[in-house]
Amino acid sequence: MLSIGEIAALFSAIKGAVDLFDRIAGQVKSVLTKSPGEDPSKEHRWRYKIRTENSNLVVKQDSRIIQTVSADQLASVLTKPDLELIQAYEKNMNRNFARWKSIYARRDASQDPTVNIIVEEQLTDLIVKMRQELIGILNFLEKCGIRLDDHYMHIRHLISEADKSP
Repeated sequence: MLSIGEIAALFSAIKGAVDLFDRIAGQVKSVLTKSPGEDPSKEHRWRYKIRTENSNLVVKQDSRIIQTVSADQLASVLTKPDLELIQAYEKNMNRNFARWKSIYARRDASQDPTVNIIVEEQLTDLIVKMRQELIGILNFLEKCGIRLDDHYMHIRHLISEADKSP
């Protein structure tokens, strides 16, 4: 059973990892589906959002609460290794996010199609490299009892198929 301090650390790591996932999900989708990039400032583009509020994990659709999982519920099912895992996911996602931003900024920026193809390949390679963390955070949320819908399921499918594409 996790202590109050460990639950606070868990919530912080979950928030960080989910926020990063949401920030790049549209970009990941556009790379893997070979479609134009989405405007990352359009926060409203996802129907479902997983957030931490007070001592709860909350799933919202617009302003309506779909599901709430309390800190007490989490403390009863999660262990210290679970905390360490989610912290590792968050750390790795933050490290890869800096690289992602740098490469994604060059997407379709060149007039040379060969350069643009190389950038797309770099982005796809990075998605495959981040697969464990991106899918891992979703698996972790499911372990916490969170019902996933919307972009979470769609992006998980795209990421899991990423290296299988030609």
